[in-house]
Amino acid sequence: MGKYKHYILITLALLVVAVILFLKDKPGTLKVDNRIFSISDTAVVTKIIINDGRTGLALERSGLNWQINHSFHANLRAIRGLLHLLMNLEISSPVPKSMKQEVLKSFNHRSILVSIESSGNVIKAYRLTENDNLKIGSFMMLRGDEEPYVVRIPGYDGRISLLFSTDVKVWRDKTIFQYRPADILSIEVDYNSNPRASFGYYFFRPDNIQIKSKSLNQSVTISKEKARDYLNHFASVSFVDQITKGTKAIFDSLKILQPYCEIQVKNIANQINMVKTYRISIPGQHGGFNPNFMYAVIQNDTIPVIIKYVDFDPIMKEYNDFASR
Repeated sequence: MGKYKHYILITLALLVVAVILFLKDKPGTLKVDNRIFSISDTAVVTKIIINDGRTGLALERSGLNWQINHSFHANLRAIRGLLHLLMNLEISSPVPKSMKQEVLKSFNHRSILVSIESSGNVIKAYRLTENDNLKIGSFMMLRGDEEPYVVRIPGYDGRISLLFSTDVKVWRDKTIFQYRPADILSIEVDYNSNPRASFGYYFFRPDNIQIKSKSLNQSVTISKEKARDYLNHFASVSFVDQITKGTKAIFDSLKILQPYCEIQVKNIANQINMVKTYRISIPGQHGGFNPNFMYAVIQNDTIPVIIKYVDFDPIMKEYNDFASR
């Protein structure tokens, strides 16, 4: 045991010496708080702006949720991860004098600007850059300052710039429908090419839940159990991916087509959520469609998404699925 204790003491001593030798090339001891880039109380953060010089992105708190560029709902798990990052950013060391000019060139060449606001007031703003030739980490400077620092996130060894993405796909919530059965007031399912399959689900009271045909003057009353079986499928319905290439061309082509199926859900607060689905043609196959995936347009979005049949089949019922029971 004494021998191992001796080795441990030597190892600790070597680590201390290594740190001292490393810091000798610095402009001096760290003269600032090593948490100057962090946010101690992320509960006050209401907006985060990220700009990489080519594209920008704004994440903004909206009640209990967050929005992206005032257009899309943000994935709350991703937002929580970002807030955790902002709270744990810390300075690892000043930039060595021998590297400072090279690091400043990196900031001038390309950097990411991060601005953090609380109720309209900027509480923190800084720039972030990295240099593949310098293997000591990521660099940050407060906006308006010319003193760069090596920064880190305890427990994370990757490139910090990857965590400040300006790609909407990284932050966007993929959820289309997320309802408890008790929260749904009505559902409209319309098939443009097959009106007889179209129907509406309407909750009037627990003993009066009706499925009405959209083309026939008839309806069927279903039990609470059967209604719950159908409504449970709306608990979590998501898209697979967001279209990023040829987005406008695909959206323009979909605008002139009739949707394969339109689904509209109204909740008990009379808020309406709608999605239009479009089958994807197989090139070279007349009348052939992709058997696994469809396009979809959510609400009034102009960026189509890709959905799976297997995710939508349980909610794309037809009138006869209820009337024949």
